[in-house]
Formats: sequence, C-alpha cells, structure tokens
Amino acid sequence: MIKVSFRTVCLCAVVALMPTSAWAQFNGLKSNPRVFNDYPNSTLTFTNSNTIPGSVTIDDRNMVNATGNGANRHDALLSADNGASAYTFNPNQEWTFQANLVLTDGSNSPRKEAGIRINDPVTGDTLLIVNSDAGEIVSFGGGAAFHLFGSNGGGNGYTPGNSILLGFHYRPGTPMTTGATPASLEYFINRGSGIETTGPLAYSNLEGGPLSFTVGVYAQGGSGNNANDFFHAAFTNITGAIVPEPASAAGMALVATIGFLRRKR
Repeated sequence: MIKVSFRTVCLCAVVALMPTSAWAQFNGLKSNPRVFNDYPNSTLTFTNSNTIPGSVTIDDRNMVNATGNGANRHDALLSADNGASAYTFNPNQEWTFQANLVLTDGSNSPRKEAGIRINDPVTGDTLLIVNSDAGEIVSFGGGAAFHLFGSNGGGNGYTPGNSILLGFHYRPGTPMTTGATPASLEYFINRGSGIETTGPLAYSNLEGGPLSFTVGVYAQGGSGNNANDFFHAAFTNITGAIVPEPASAAGMALVATIGFLRRKR
C-alpha cells in the first residue's frame, strides 16, 4: 500500500480547488503588425513595451500604391508568455481590459480608427473604437450590442489628438448550450469627465457569447494614396486581468484550515 502524507493530500486538494484561470498572469503584449496590409510599402514604426501595464505606439505613413481596399491594420494582443504568443481566452473566464488612447493623423479622411478589440475567428470580432472622420466613439460586432457613446453629428464626438480611456468587462454566461444564458460585455470610457458605462450588455449570437478569442489594441487606416497622410496611435496603461473565480476563495479557505490543523496536531 502506498502511503501519502497529510501534507500531500492537502496540497492536492488546494490544487484541485484552484481554477485554471488563476494560473494566467498577463506579462506582455504580442505584436501583430500588418494584419491588413494594403499598403505593404508604407513606413511602419511599431513600438511595444511588452509589459503589463504596457504601452504600444503604432505609426504608419507614406501609404501609397494600395494593392487592395486601402487600409493597413496593426494589433498588439495580451500575452501570458512574455509576448511570445497571444493569450487565448475561453468563454468561461471573467476578465477586464482597458487602455488609454491618443489617435492623431495627417487628415481625418479617409478614415483612421483605433481602439480595443476581441478577435474571435468564429463569432466575429467585437470592437470599442474611435474614428477620425465621423468622430464616433462606438462599440459593435461579434454578436454584442451596438452602442454609440458619441459622434461629431451629435456634438459629442472624438477629436483626434485627445486622450480617451477605453475598456471592456466580460462576464461569462452559460455558453455552448441550447437556450443558454448569454455572456455579457460591458463597455466603458472616460474622455476626461469621469467613467461612462453601458452596464452589462448581452451577447446575442447563437453560442451565447464568444468562443476562443484574443484581446488587445489596434490601429487601422488608409491614406487615399496621399504620401503626406498618416495615422499615429499611442496606447498607454494597457492592463488586463482575469477575475478570480469563487473557487479561489475556497482554495484560500482550505489553506487556512490546513494551517490550523497543522498547529493542532
């Protein structure tokens, strides 16, 4: 018969109670330049601190001789392996993500945009962005609800050169089940006068939320073949965190109990 010590049994119990998400510690940002590359000969400067909190600067200019629809896009995605790869979330993890952004450009049209995004190849991407031409501060995509925080037409739009905080708070539902309670996504911003939030908004796609996905910042734009046009997106204080599951508290309680029993023995 194999003998197992009291200490080993207790440690195994603690590990069993700890949620998998508790092991994910974001420590970098995976650079992902030229996701769209209609101006392959443009001059791109991509600076990534590869830290959390982190900073990313994306500067793209000399965009001429487009080969497609006339847009370049560049991403930086949350990483748990020091930027070697983007972290893949699963729909049962609750998390938050935010970044401060200043978007500047050579001309506001054609459109330049930047913001934060959930990249989901199955259910579609979800974005919270600002854009240069309509001045929209808007969230949309991926089965999540559309929400317009402001626009030039409404007199409360985004002006390039201003700083704005953009954030997500994702809460899991019971996805992948027929008739499931959907996950929710809360969008929040701060354009200098305090936090504005949508509150939790339900995902409306068939799966009840996103599937396996990545999260990060991005900038995108074109020039209409104007060599003097450019876009420059400066992201600072990029932060992301997985919210501990209730099992974490149970694990900590067990640790305290183990300590008490050890003292009593």
